[in-house]
Formats: sequence, C-alpha cells, structure tokens
Amino acid sequence: MMRVFMAILCSLWAVCSVSAQSNRQEGTDRQAAIYRLPLMERAFLCTRHFEGWHDQSCYPYVGWGHRLQKGESYSARTMTKRQADALLRKDLRKFIGIFRNFGRDSLLLSEISDNKIYPNQNIIPT
Repeated sequence: MMRVFMAILCSLWAVCSVSAQSNRQEGTDRQAAIYRLPLMERAFLCTRHFEGWHDQSCYPYVGWGHRLQKGESYSARTMTKRQADALLRKDLRKFIGIFRNFGRDSLLLSEISDNKIYPNQNIIPT
C-alpha cells in the first residue's frame, strides 16, 4: 500500500513540476517579446499600459494621458482608442524631438517631461 501511495505521489510531483516549468518558460517568452520590438514601440506600449485610459473624469487629460493644450478640442467622451494611439505617438515624437540633444536618453526624458512632479523622485539621479 505504501509503495502504491509513493508511486502515485512521485508521478504527481513529476507531472506538476514539468507543467510548472513549461508555464514559466511561456511567461518568460511573452515578457521577453517586448524587448524584440523597436524602442519607440516599446515606449508607446509601456506608456499606454501604465498611463491607462483617461475618461471625462480625468480632465484635462484625454486618451492615454495627453494633456489638453490651449486651442485643442479633443473630447474624452468621443475619442476612440485609435485616435488616442495616434495622439500618444505624436506626443512621444514631439518630446523626443525636444530632448534630441541628450542622445539615447531623449526617450526617457520625453516620458517624464510632462510631469511637473515625477511620482517617484528617488529614481531620478541628481
């Protein structure tokens, strides 16, 4: 009886460990997939993910975090995801252009430039 129990326990343990390893590798591949994208596309997707969707309650922000400027007539109520994507890409290009002199850091600076107070001041070296 004890041998049967041990055989079942060992086979269950082996099946579970193989299953867990394959799931872990799939997750790693999915997470690593973002690193195969161009830098601009990565910045776009990360901004979109962490910024989240801004609706009417988030005024003066619309879409994926675009801050309305004087003369702009975008509406959070009528904005589509496609329009918000285009607006986010336009904002990223604009801010990267502003910080072009900083070379490869221009993308990072463009990401944090629209915040008057960055949420985590500890990550910005002084």
